[in-house]
Amino acid sequence: MRGAWKSSFARVALAVAAPFAFTYCSDSEVPLVGSGRGGIELSAKGSLEILFESDRHGDEEIFAMSATGGQQTRLTNDAGRDFLAVLSPDRTKIAFNSDRDGNFEIYVMNADGSGQINLTNSPGVEIAPAWSPDGRKIAFYSDRDGNDEIYVVNADGSDPVNLTNTPDWPERYPAWSPDGSRIAYRKRYGEQIWDIFVMNADGSGQANVTNAPGREVYPMWSPDGSKIAYDTNRDGNREIYVMNADGSGQTNLTNNPGDDLRPTWSPNGAKIVFQSNRDGNDEIYVMNANGSRPKNLTRTPGLDGHPSWAGPPPPPQCSDGIDNDLDGQIDYPADSGCRRRMDNSE
Repeated sequence: MRGAWKSSFARVALAVAAPFAFTYCSDSEVPLVGSGRGGIELSAKGSLEILFESDRHGDEEIFAMSATGGQQTRLTNDAGRDFLAVLSPDRTKIAFNSDRDGNFEIYVMNADGSGQINLTNSPGVEIAPAWSPDGRKIAFYSDRDGNDEIYVVNADGSDPVNLTNTPDWPERYPAWSPDGSRIAYRKRYGEQIWDIFVMNADGSGQANVTNAPGREVYPMWSPDGSKIAYDTNRDGNREIYVMNADGSGQTNLTNNPGDDLRPTWSPNGAKIVFQSNRDGNDEIYVMNANGSRPKNLTRTPGLDGHPSWAGPPPPPQCSDGIDNDLDGQIDYPADSGCRRRMDNSE
């Protein structure tokens, strides 16, 4: 963990526009959402797709930006550390970590910044929220029972369940498979051996899929579920690797003398966003899924890290419509994304 833990922080209003769609006045950083200082309005244009943390203003806050690095927008503003933000599958809520109340907890808020709640309310440390694909559950890791374990709770924080139950060695950084049937995570066993494991969503069938020397961290499934990206120091520095979901075909994508870490796939699987210090400072980069054409997206003197790419928007709701011209076809607005269909109501 970077930075010292802080204590006794007041909650402040966070404001986030849903579903990360804004217009902006310039290519420079825009003000805090909801700050009343102008520069942002809700729009169908200029979608903000990548969440990340940055300490460019002194402490670590959550930011969002477009897939090309534009519209870098500050989303939180409090004295604690806010980080590891992830958007819910339906794009209505954000889960994130904060130590504003003195210890690291999982928080959830509506996408407009209202309804902020401490989801975990535990004296332990709760880190790395991950939404299930249906948005009904959140996985994370916690030391509430004395050892870092993978837990899952309902999206309202109820019914916490310890999935790993292995008190000897810690498990961290859960990631759901796209179909919700499996969870990848990092498990430490031995002083210097950290591997990527995969288990069923109920905690059964825990299996080591990397079996490699060194530290394997931050697994993330590809959108089609066929691959897992992760970072490892097996080559002496931290590099982004990708492998098949069964652990075969482990390939170094970055091959750079700097440290490259925390990979996340784009919604279509064509690109990977990650954190790197290859230019002397921690920044957010994006590259093609084969490792080619890396590009620095942030370019700020502060630390920019822990990127998270928003998933695809929810499908259009096409159940309602009207047969406006009485031709037997249900009609929808032109921009709804729904196709005309036969009216079978009679």
